[in-house]
Amino acid sequence: MPSVSAAGPGHPRDTVLLAPLLLLALLVAPLASAQVLRSGAVERSGDTGSLLPMTTSCSIVPEKELFIVDLSVVEDCLRTTWGSCPTPVPLPLPATQGAWTFGRLMQGLAGTADPVVLDRFVRDWLAHWQQNLLINGDSVPARPAIKTHVIDPWQLASGGTLLDMKKAPFRLLSIVARLDLRDLAAGSAGEGRFIFGLTDPQNPQQAKEMTVIFEYQLDARDCGALQNWAASWHALGSHPFGPQYNAALQAVTDRFTRIGASSRRLNGSAISQVRTNEILLAAPWELREFRLTPSGVIGSPGPAPLTEVTVARTPNTVHDKQQILADFINGNQAAILANQHDVPLSFQWQSFRAGHSPHNLQFGWDGPGGPCASIVDPEARHILSRETCSGCHGTPETNTRFYQVLPRAPGQVAQLAGFLTGAPGGGPIWVTDPCGRTHPFDDIERRRQDLCTLLGSSCATLSEEVPLQIVH
Repeated sequence: MPSVSAAGPGHPRDTVLLAPLLLLALLVAPLASAQVLRSGAVERSGDTGSLLPMTTSCSIVPEKELFIVDLSVVEDCLRTTWGSCPTPVPLPLPATQGAWTFGRLMQGLAGTADPVVLDRFVRDWLAHWQQNLLINGDSVPARPAIKTHVIDPWQLASGGTLLDMKKAPFRLLSIVARLDLRDLAAGSAGEGRFIFGLTDPQNPQQAKEMTVIFEYQLDARDCGALQNWAASWHALGSHPFGPQYNAALQAVTDRFTRIGASSRRLNGSAISQVRTNEILLAAPWELREFRLTPSGVIGSPGPAPLTEVTVARTPNTVHDKQQILADFINGNQAAILANQHDVPLSFQWQSFRAGHSPHNLQFGWDGPGGPCASIVDPEARHILSRETCSGCHGTPETNTRFYQVLPRAPGQVAQLAGFLTGAPGGGPIWVTDPCGRTHPFDDIERRRQDLCTLLGSSCATLSEEVPLQIVH
């Protein structure tokens, strides 16, 4: 069962045992303003990427090294399905059936291929939507249509009592490298990500309004490991799309998705978090976040569960347009402007960080009294809003219509938001925020420049970097 406080519809609220570490986090949540997370000689901002001497001209191929949506990859018959496939001879290795499927990734998260254990692991994750939850003081209403749209079709396609991981109703949209999120002091070279869209097993041509993203840490104990990750992703650009490219890409992704990829972490999994974005189950749009957490029961059998937690860097929506939000932005202006802020669990003795992120298209964070009326620096308001789940996926801050990566039908390439791609003819898109300030966005280009810089930097320089504190 989900390790959060839960209240079933029509029943008194009862408390489910919280995982000890999660409970401790809630009890000792910071009560003061957020602090700069780390000081250092070299800083990076969310708008410009690395403030190391930028290398803008290099051989990075973003569509092969950073944000991969090509159909030859996301519809690779061998790696994205479990059916029979024509294979070239000789077969480039590695070549694992289903390597990039939702079900295979769930095996890595749970640390097992046992179908009985996986059925319980996945059902416990899906159960979060089936009951009312209380996460860090935020009421998260049930969205019971998860049964109609996900559980029942999956069960029917499985043809038995267990959810068959080979029948998981999710289609691969993209594979993404986020080396710009590296934090060498924390042992991280950044993240590798898989993005999926929900499908209907009875109508495979239909793309449903729900996405799931797996976000893995790329373990790096030292600078050499960080440089190795960068070189591995960069080397993909030298291959033409096709069997050789896919084999090379699988060699990279296996390092963080396979069972036992990170032996020192829960379930041996390298996963950092799983996030969802949907309006399929109920209105309004909602984003959720899940992490592996200790079960909370000493000696409990089975893998650590995938538990819903607070959404990163996002205040509870009850604080929008309230003085508490203005106080937080104004009191943490320097950290926010440096993009080195966090959104604490508690602020001014109130629960502050959200347990989920419901929003509408025009949602933008602000204090009371109208646009920026209570905010000292409107740029700080924009950055705080842009870095939330709802702000990043809305029009006021990034001109995004809910999805950064849109669900797709078979044979269609997933469309990316302008926040990622910039303007159709090249260069950034320009977005005017609610306070009248204009901001450029071309994030894949920012990531390209960042990888150029990483590849050309020494370990002495990289060791002085301040991590880029963004999550999107």
